[in-house]
Amino acid sequence: MKKTYREKILDYAAQTESFTSEMLFSWLESEGMDSRNSMAVTLSRMLRRGELVRVAKGRYTRSEGKSTFLAVPTEKEITICKKLSKALPFTPLCIYNGSVLAPLQHHLSDNRMTYVETDRYALESVFDILRRDTPNVWLTPDGDMVSRYINLADGGIIVKPLITESPVEQVDGVPSPTLEKLLVDIEKDADFQYLQGAEAMRMRENAESLYNLNTARLNRYAKRRGLKI
Repeated sequence: MKKTYREKILDYAAQTESFTSEMLFSWLESEGMDSRNSMAVTLSRMLRRGELVRVAKGRYTRSEGKSTFLAVPTEKEITICKKLSKALPFTPLCIYNGSVLAPLQHHLSDNRMTYVETDRYALESVFDILRRDTPNVWLTPDGDMVSRYINLADGGIIVKPLITESPVEQVDGVPSPTLEKLLVDIEKDADFQYLQGAEAMRMRENAESLYNLNTARLNRYAKRRGLKI
């Protein structure tokens, strides 16, 4: 699978003590990645996450500590958020792409699905709005349906209930799940059945080693979902 700008930047940061954006862009161009805007946006996000640190004006290095996890939306999620917020302005939402799970996984599975969570009373309305111009939209599929009929790598949209008081944060203007929410949902939600068991345990271990994890928030949400952590 082709590496993302984030992955390539981490590769470059591991090769040098520090670097400027010009040094980085020259290297990225030699690797066939020539979008200066994509590089700049990714650099900004990595600084916010704590994956990189600024050591001087315009000079960066890789962080030695744990970084902050952000479920960064793609343009697809940003567009969906704007559409739903306009149509249903008072409806709570949580929207993210399945690709945000990749850094946590041991056995990498290609998940490009967009997940849209909302209150139970709004599920049908959200589903109807989204399927008007998107063919592959599923409403609360169970594990069997996901494994038999849905190819996560092809993308599409899964609409599912948003648990009240879920830990959600704004990322690029999109209400997105925190790391703690994702870890609990992976173990509880039927559509994540393919990750449950040993893989979910490994993802929790990876989360603890790579990112700042709010254990109080994790335990509070797990308790709300009837899960012992």
